Amino acid sequence: MRQRKPALWAAVVLFVVGTSTAVDAAESVETCSSCTDCQAKLTSGSFSVVELDVDIIDYPGTCIELKLGESNVTFDCAGHLIDGDGPRGEPALDDPEQAFTMMQGSGNTVRNCTISGFDAALYLVNASGVVLENNDLVGNWVGIDLSNGDSNTISGNIVHGSEMGIKITNSDNNTVESNSVCGNFLWDFYHESSTGNVGIDNTCDTTLYWNDLGTTGCTYTCTIFSCGFETGDLWEWSGSSG
Repeated sequence: MRQRKPALWAAVVLFVVGTSTAVDAAESVETCSSCTDCQAKLTSGSFSVVELDVDIIDYPGTCIELKLGESNVTFDCAGHLIDGDGPRGEPALDDPEQAFTMMQGSGNTVRNCTISGFDAALYLVNASGVVLENNDLVGNWVGIDLSNGDSNTISGNIVHGSEMGIKITNSDNNTVESNSVCGNFLWDFYHESSTGNVGIDNTCDTTLYWNDLGTTGCTYTCTIFSCGFETGDLWEWSGSSG
């Protein structure tokens, strides 16, 4: 019996360590209630997942900025709205405003957000391994603006009622899958100076140098219901009156 005690103690230690790790992972999830609060928690290094728990309306300026290479964090809006105070006209070129800016980071995720009223809803520069998924982006100047970013995944997003839907420049080897990008006024997809990007099962009408695999343009064309327009009003979206 004495010879079996070391094995028993090892099992106990493994159980305690495993339990502690599970608790730490659970404790890393945190909620936030404002742009300032969300940014502070995303950049703190203390939480792997930060969830928005309220709608943010008429926010003046850029909401959240990850500009120092913050990595491996998830921002989950849990279906809540982030609404800027910008008009649906010309962008503010002297002081552009974004709902979410990410620079130089890797392994980050932005999901389940409804975003409107910004020069760019999701703005990524020099970011890699980022996942943008299941976001509803409407009434911005650009829905998703990806520049100099490689090996990112853009999937399951709805992008409509903007000047440009998804804009990809100088970015390589990204995967763009199952997005509905319809009813944007200039281009649904804008693609320039980029190689190795793969499009799969996207829905759109107007493209500049963008083709899904095996086709010209997107795999599917838009209908009036492609992006949730129940009345045909380009400014209609869930959670906001415009």
